[in-house]
Amino acid sequence: MNKTGKRVLALVLCLLMVLALAACGKSAAPSGDSTKPSGDSTKPADDSSKPADDSEKPDEDVVSARDTLTIATSGDPGTLMPTKIGGSFTGIIRQYMEVLVDYKADGTPVWVLATDIEEKSDSEWIIHCREGVTFTNGNKFDADDVIFTFNYYLSDPMSANFLSCFDMENTKKIDDYTIDLALSSYSMQQMGSLSQIYIFDAESFNEDDFVMHPVGTGPYKVDEYVINSHVYLSANENYWNGSAKIKNLHYKVFNEDAQMINAIQSGTVDVSSVPLQDVEFAKTLTNYDINTYYNVFAPTISFNMSENSILSNKDARLAVCYAANRQAMADLAYFGYASVLHYPVSQHCLDYTPDLDDLTEVYSIGYNVEKAKEYAEKAGLVGKTLVAITNGASVYVTEAEILQANLREIGVTLDIKNYDAATYFSVSQDPTQFDIALYAIASPQGYAVGMMYEYVMWGPAQYGTWDKYEEYLALGKKAVATSDPTERQALLKEMSIMFEDGLLWYGICDQMAAVAINKELGNVEIWNSGGMRYVDWYWKS
Repeated sequence: MNKTGKRVLALVLCLLMVLALAACGKSAAPSGDSTKPSGDSTKPADDSSKPADDSEKPDEDVVSARDTLTIATSGDPGTLMPTKIGGSFTGIIRQYMEVLVDYKADGTPVWVLATDIEEKSDSEWIIHCREGVTFTNGNKFDADDVIFTFNYYLSDPMSANFLSCFDMENTKKIDDYTIDLALSSYSMQQMGSLSQIYIFDAESFNEDDFVMHPVGTGPYKVDEYVINSHVYLSANENYWNGSAKIKNLHYKVFNEDAQMINAIQSGTVDVSSVPLQDVEFAKTLTNYDINTYYNVFAPTISFNMSENSILSNKDARLAVCYAANRQAMADLAYFGYASVLHYPVSQHCLDYTPDLDDLTEVYSIGYNVEKAKEYAEKAGLVGKTLVAITNGASVYVTEAEILQANLREIGVTLDIKNYDAATYFSVSQDPTQFDIALYAIASPQGYAVGMMYEYVMWGPAQYGTWDKYEEYLALGKKAVATSDPTERQALLKEMSIMFEDGLLWYGICDQMAAVAINKELGNVEIWNSGGMRYVDWYWKS
């Protein structure tokens, strides 16, 4: 990657948006390890999925007795359209669709559908696309597909934020495999965001068809999708980087933690996230390797500050914060596999520094019933009913129930509404439907500055009544457009003070994740945010 230097190294530790399967096994970093890569080698490896250790690689002539890998998943969004998928379903997209550049767990960039990106300047990139790639419908991949995909993502209000600096009006196709991409400004997050842009086939793309029958260039293709039941994939025999060693992937959808741990115990799945309450039990199972780790995934109490909600009053938000027993949430919702936050987002973010801790009293003091009562009375919150929404995941339901009990102590009623993943997404976009949303903050880049800027930018209906909304967005835009790390860190602290003073959301805890992987699987490698690329995994026997 020409002229990239250390700037890209600051981008490459990308982390997927929410609950992908977690890092595990011998290739996982120790819990809480957010060490940045060092050195100047930023050119991605061209052969992205070959094993680093040849001793793990099976003989090419050996055919495993098993041809299927069974994987547990949850939170079915009811679609296979990548722009509409969150939660653990994001792990499925990587099997049938691909991006231009991807990132390993240690931040190493890997070329996928691009072979190089020349950063000519802060306002111009030259993208070189990979030749000889076909989609699963037989259509040829070329520069037109990339340009089509960029325009499609920019047309979607949520997805557009991944490409906020792309200037498509001034972008030109040089030839079938080269694009002169114009950028409106520099953003320290932009290269990392490309790992979230899945390339569509411009010729055949149809939104309605894609929901159940997606077309991509990945190592697998979708054979069957039954909502809230399963997704079956088989190897793409024409895959540009070699056919998968395990021919079939069977994803099974589990909507309850008990179902998931039962599947692990019975051995009916080979790969599965592990509910935190069952981690110690799972470690006793001899057929699996179990690993726990921290990522940049931070559950929050997010406030609806629109005129529809009483929480537009800051005193009311303060009452909720002081009433919230976050230690109880960490202990009961996450079974101790979590640490209470002293900052609005994860303290494992790449740009977190200790001087960002406890910038305001809601973090330094925390749970304080007397203060909560004081602010509740001041805000006129006593006797009122608030509405909290969750996506139905057990951790968020438990958080909501604890908060419900906490608020009852100060004379406030909390009505909890639990939805499925797809419905939650729709409801969370409508500020007339809730006062509090319980979910987690993360971002593809793993930077606090990006999370605190982009989530606010994505929620004008929710946060737009804040009197410093426009000022804050201008500061955030300046921060992500600042290439000097020292200057950007100073802007982050300024943003953090303004954010905490506005109290847009309240960070609950840094949570850990756990994953189980069958010990009979070889060439296991964990990518960014615990993601899996199964194309080179194999059964040892």
